[in-house]
Amino acid sequence: MILKFVDREEELKVLKSLQTAALVYGRRRIGKTALIKEFIKNKNAFYFLCQKNKIEVEFERFLKKFNKTFSRYVEAKNFEEFFENIKKEEIIIVLDEFSYWVEKNPEVPSLFQNIIDEILQDSKLKIIFCGSLISIMESLLSYKEPLYGRIKLKIKLEQFKFKFLKEFLPNYSLEDRIKVFSCVGGISGYLQEFNKNLSFYENLNKLFFNKFGFLYEDAERLLKDELREPEIYFRIIESIAEGETTLGKISSRAFIDITNLPKYLKTLKKMKIIKKEKSILGKNKIIKIADNYFNFWIKFVHPFKEEIELGTFSFPEEKFNTYLGLVFEEVCKEFLIETKFFPFTKIGKWWYKDKEIDLVSLNEKTKEILFGECKWKNKVNAEKICRELIEKSQYVEWNNEDRKESFAIFAKSFSKKIKKFEGKKVYCFDLRGLERIINSGK
Repeated sequence: MILKFVDREEELKVLKSLQTAALVYGRRRIGKTALIKEFIKNKNAFYFLCQKNKIEVEFERFLKKFNKTFSRYVEAKNFEEFFENIKKEEIIIVLDEFSYWVEKNPEVPSLFQNIIDEILQDSKLKIIFCGSLISIMESLLSYKEPLYGRIKLKIKLEQFKFKFLKEFLPNYSLEDRIKVFSCVGGISGYLQEFNKNLSFYENLNKLFFNKFGFLYEDAERLLKDELREPEIYFRIIESIAEGETTLGKISSRAFIDITNLPKYLKTLKKMKIIKKEKSILGKNKIIKIADNYFNFWIKFVHPFKEEIELGTFSFPEEKFNTYLGLVFEEVCKEFLIETKFFPFTKIGKWWYKDKEIDLVSLNEKTKEILFGECKWKNKVNAEKICRELIEKSQYVEWNNEDRKESFAIFAKSFSKKIKKFEGKKVYCFDLRGLERIINSGK
């Protein structure tokens, strides 16, 4: 498979300011290694992949590979001596999966504190520490840790936005790209696994619904690698994915004491697996799954593992379409943000009691408000949706006597588009129109 480097322009720009040491971290397969390799391309650099061994064993591996890479012989008994011997050279040293060393050897942060403080201060040599174990990598930056203050540059790599899926799957339609996004989000390592020459469902069967598939068990592996109590975190994620949104209901369903729950939620939030969402004009928050891969896996893979392994699994299309409706909201929100179609100062979901509006965009300067509804359906009746939106909009308390309202409806297709309803502006976006606007870059 030929791996393609996509975007990351902002991160590359930040890395160019590297002075002595940088920390690059993020969940597995997010694209950390690809970013670093792109950065060191055509530079005098040495890339080393750390393993979970004693540091003495790892130093021998490191030194042997360094000498082989540069066809030379640097003699050293340990890392301090090695860096002392090469400190006058302009080299970028990359230690990938550095968190493995820290996990196996608690003295490693102090070791590199000494190297940075005593050896590299007047040196041209630079180090990039990279890792996937988020809790360990973030702990390196805490006040009480030896490396605190020594690493001036840090990058936590995030998932790609939806718009970049076109770079990975150029011959996929917008509808199929939304389906892919619903399964793996913007995780580059997962997107690279999708074969652009296979249909969406062929890829799904190959990657997810196959006991040897690349994405069949990766959620479990990630939790086991990162967390000490993976089974507890799994129950929490499962509870949220099944619709529980409050602390009381999550703790009850996951069989966890409510007083202990916040610490687990804090970790999952740091890992970007869950998020807290607040109504755009409200104070109450709900807890939701933020990671599309985990959300899809927990809904469509884990409950059917027995059937998948027996070869009797039948994909629940109707349930998947309901799930896609929620993902479609994410895509439509990104569309409004990226295109600046409606100039806003705030954007988000709104709810109050039993009333809910998918997207509300506010412009606090002009007192304009856009109410949006997202329907993952064909032949949508725009007038019917507008009538329902107007009814719900009356409950939205925001400049009620002095605001300009307009409406946006997003759908797979419409039975009939409209431009106005009861004297108010209406925008109808179907998949074909969205694709055209996205492709035009407007």
